[in-house]
Amino acid sequence: MSHSLAEVQLEFANALRYQNNSGHCDIVSDHFTDEQRIQIYRNNFVISLSEVLAATYPLTEMLVGEECFQQMARQHILRYPSTTGDVSGYGEHFAQTIQTFPAVIEAAPYLAEVALYEWQKDSLVRCLSKSHIDQRPLAGLADVPPEQQGALVFHLKDSITLIHSSYTIIGLEHAIDQQQLDGLDINQPEYGVLIRAENAQIESHHLSEECHQLLREFQSGQMFAAIDPSLLQHLNAVMALNVISGFSINAELET
Repeated sequence: MSHSLAEVQLEFANALRYQNNSGHCDIVSDHFTDEQRIQIYRNNFVISLSEVLAATYPLTEMLVGEECFQQMARQHILRYPSTTGDVSGYGEHFAQTIQTFPAVIEAAPYLAEVALYEWQKDSLVRCLSKSHIDQRPLAGLADVPPEQQGALVFHLKDSITLIHSSYTIIGLEHAIDQQQLDGLDINQPEYGVLIRAENAQIESHHLSEECHQLLREFQSGQMFAAIDPSLLQHLNAVMALNVISGFSINAELET
C-alpha cells in the first residue's frame, strides 16, 4: 500500500524517536537492513540534538562530565524530541529530565536549578524586545507632581529575567569562572537578575531579597502607593541596575 509523503515523513520522525520501527518508513534494504539504516539516522539525530543541549547547558555539562551529560541528553531527546527544523530554541525542560536521574540528584542536588538557570539565560538571548509607546521615559519623572507620585508605575525592560534559586547558582558560576571555589556555600538561597547587554551578552547580578522583591512589585504592575515603603528604600539600588524601561501613571489615581 502506498503512502503519502506526509505519512512517510511522520512515520520516519516517529521511528527516529523510537516510537515505531523502520517497517513503517518504506526504507529500501540491501546489504543493510531497514532497521540498520534507520539506526544510523537515529544516532545522527541524537548526536545533533545532544550538541545543541551541550551548547545551551555548558555549566551543567561541566559539573557532571561529558559521559553523564550525554546520557541525560539522550534521555531528554527521547522524552522531548524536537518538533521543528529550527533547533535554536531546543532544550526546554532539561531540568525536569535531570530530576529523573536519582543518582545525579543525590550527588548534586542543585543541578536541576543550574540547568533551569542556564535555560533562562538562553531564553533571554532569544527574547525579542518590544516597543512600549504607553511608557514615559525616566527623564520625565521630574515633571510628575507630588500628588501623582503614589500613582507611579515602573516598568521593567524586556531584556531582563529575575532569578530566585534555593542554591547559590550565580555565585557558583562566578566562582568557576574565577577558579575560586574555596568558601562557596552553594546551599544558600540566592536572588539575582539576568540582564541582556547591548552586545547580546548576558550579565548576572546578585540582589538583596528586598531589591528582588521590589523588582517583583514593579513586574506585577504595582503602583508606588501599593508597595511597602520599606522596599521603596531600595529604589536607588534598583535604579542603578538600569533595568527599568520607563514609567506610567495609574489612571485611577491620576489627578
